[in-house]
Amino acid sequence: MRDYPIQTPAQLKVALRALRRTQRLSQSEFGRKVGLSQERISAIENHPERVMTDQLLTLLMALGVELVIKPRSLETKPPGIW
Repeated sequence: MRDYPIQTPAQLKVALRALRRTQRLSQSEFGRKVGLSQERISAIENHPERVMTDQLLTLLMALGVELVIKPRSLETKPPGIW
C-alpha cells in the first residue's frame, strides 16, 4: 500500500476514495462496514474537511490505515502556509 501525504482537503478526498476503491468497496458496502449510509460516505469523500476527527479516524481504521503526523520539509509546504 502506498503513502498518501495530505496537506489539503482535496488530497484527503483523493486518498479516502482511493483507499476505499483499493479494497473494492462501493460507498454502500463501506458504509455498512462502518455503520454509515452511502450518502454519508459520499458526503465525507466529497467534503472531508467537514468530517469530525473521530469519524475520520474510524474510517481510516476500517480501511486498515493510520493517521501519521510528522514534520515536513520547507520544500513540500503549500503556498501561503507559514
